[in-house]
Amino acid sequence: AHPYVGALVSVPPSGEFKGQRIPICSGTLISASVFLTAGHCTDAIVEENLPTYVSLDPTYEAGSSKLIRGTPHTHPKYCLPTNEVVCAPNTPEYPLYDVGVVVLDEPVSMGTYGALPQAGVVDTLDEGQRLTVVGYGTTEFDIDIGGESPLQPQPVLPEDRYRATVRLLNTNNAALGDMFVKTSGVTIGGGGEGSCKGDSGGPLFVADQQTIVGVTSFGTVPLCRGSGYYQRMDLPRVFSWIRSFL
Repeated sequence: AHPYVGALVSVPPSGEFKGQRIPICSGTLISASVFLTAGHCTDAIVEENLPTYVSLDPTYEAGSSKLIRGTPHTHPKYCLPTNEVVCAPNTPEYPLYDVGVVVLDEPVSMGTYGALPQAGVVDTLDEGQRLTVVGYGTTEFDIDIGGESPLQPQPVLPEDRYRATVRLLNTNNAALGDMFVKTSGVTIGGGGEGSCKGDSGGPLFVADQQTIVGVTSFGTVPLCRGSGYYQRMDLPRVFSWIRSFL
């Protein structure tokens, strides 16, 4: 299922996986050469000028999975809040315009691709409606018992493409503005299904399994046990920028 959903792969310049081609986020092929993901995924590799690849294999295997090189772009209004940066007065803790694309060097021919929604479609969805989130992220946590530090749950990244069913929650929250879709069901490590670390940029589909109403942006509770938040794709100021690459 969802062959147009892939992994965004790059090469960290430092840390445990320094120099290795590893999945850092998820995303969706929306045309033969345009891969849709999150802004916080592309921003990091643009800032550090890192190699950028996309793999559409259902299981990513370093050294054997096919990689397609591409050029990353981040929405010009993207903003990630930090201790020094407030993105907006009413939303000091949340990113804005969390959307990016990778333009592939080689087109990928498929019978169908992920699709952008019509303007305002999120506002027509019913609370409690089932949606599907897809990505290559964490499916469970292990306990790290090494060293003298307190036990720290460590995410398990199987690097497989998974899907999960979530339910739409009321997104009319003045503190969040109109930028996000909010869902329940994010309870990795405590039962249930949802998005987690590594699923960033992955799609949130409506029932047709092709129309993308959001891309995974962030969660607010440790171990992915709280609600999930997805950058809305149905806002004209978002999808008009994406369409400029099509």
